Amino acid sequence: MNEGSPMIYHGNGGFGGPGPMYMVGMERQARHYPLDVVQVPGASPANGNGTPRRWQQRRDRYKDNTAFGYDSDDSSLSSNASGSNKSGDKGEGSSRGSSSGASAGGSIGGGGAVFNVGGGLGGGGTRDYREWRSRRGREATARPRRIAPERYLNASYPFQVKFTPDDLLNGSKWDTLSQEMWDKFVKSQQTEDTFRKKMNLWRYIYITIKSIFPRYGLYVVGSTMSGFGLESSDMDLCLYIRPLDNVDPRAHALLHLNYILGYIKTFDPEAELIQAKVPILKFRDARNGVQVDLNCNNVVGIRNTNLLYGFSRMDWRVRPLVAVTKLWAQAHNINDARQRTLSSYSLTLMVIHFLQCGTSPSILPRWAGGTAGWERRAHNRATLAELFLQLLRYYADFPYSTMAVSVRAGARVPIAECRAARAHKNDPHQWKLLCVEEPFDLTNTARSVYDPETFERIVNTFRESHARLHAALRLHAAWPQR
Repeated sequence: MNEGSPMIYHGNGGFGGPGPMYMVGMERQARHYPLDVVQVPGASPANGNGTPRRWQQRRDRYKDNTAFGYDSDDSSLSSNASGSNKSGDKGEGSSRGSSSGASAGGSIGGGGAVFNVGGGLGGGGTRDYREWRSRRGREATARPRRIAPERYLNASYPFQVKFTPDDLLNGSKWDTLSQEMWDKFVKSQQTEDTFRKKMNLWRYIYITIKSIFPRYGLYVVGSTMSGFGLESSDMDLCLYIRPLDNVDPRAHALLHLNYILGYIKTFDPEAELIQAKVPILKFRDARNGVQVDLNCNNVVGIRNTNLLYGFSRMDWRVRPLVAVTKLWAQAHNINDARQRTLSSYSLTLMVIHFLQCGTSPSILPRWAGGTAGWERRAHNRATLAELFLQLLRYYADFPYSTMAVSVRAGARVPIAECRAARAHKNDPHQWKLLCVEEPFDLTNTARSVYDPETFERIVNTFRESHARLHAALRLHAAWPQR
């Protein structure tokens, strides 16, 4: 293998635990302003009359109101979003705060150095000034603070695979099918260029939303950041607003998504708010052709994105197997929750569950709610072709009437146990024909599959694809037969 490749996670069966958190979102950072030395009484005057010089934030700010800021200069958007304090005149001598404010005995600058006054002003005591000192190594003018999206734009992209793993082929009868699966994965994976387009889109939405609604947070979740993204995948965003105790969460989400919808429709008239159990605002960025699904306060998506990211790094076979399974499901029209079939998230959990307990020895570990739950496994040397064939057979024969797929337990879980789980969002009536447990809120991610006819079509697709693939050992055999 070519050393230094951006991402080849095989290493003889995977690592013992997930990589570091790859979380995204907005961060509140303390603002730092350039500070000059305040003259101690008795020293040389600071500004000609012996008055100590204090600093205040620059008041005039450029505000951008264009859709996504595409017509604006990037540097101005960056400084506007980050609240940077760029000064045009280095010798500017504005005053920060009043003398009475300094004498109140608090900290100046939000936790910075303290302006201590011994005995108070006019109280008979002597004034004891602490000297203001700038941070070492700082220039006279503070640099603009980078906002969260820019960190990901400038960081290296770890997901696009450009080199073939050493153990893809082993000289067996599975080599042709394994190579076909690998080629399909490489051609369909999310590229670095697409990832950066999505990050740029996130940046502009983030800047605009924060300028209109300063208290809103915006996170990128889903396959874009978990490592399971395809070139055709949508971009999933989570709008976060502090929840209210006495307001129904769904009604609260609909209220705020309607606020955003009015703005979104100024550049995408086709945008629509889908009032499902988890409301989603769907719109499209015409500039880059990126489809966006925006939810509100569905914070479980932030947690499971990090969980899937950990699984994606454990073994090099995980990502291509998930990608081929998604493409196979799309080809058979069983990968659309709006059409009462499986969502991409449910399919991803089904593949991970299979790698936990459908192979011997297991390829992925059981997850016990934290990093302490990651276990080392005996090395399984099954090829990609063997795993895909076993996956189809596993779900062709799965006991759907009594068992649920559980990544949390790393095993099959009785449906009765899932219905009885005490979780805020868990509804016993959602556990019907096909059950896939959400690891964090314990709901059924496959609750969209409630129609018996559709359910039978999904199971038959697994059975027929397995039979044809087992006979031909060519990838096209698993695809719909025209």
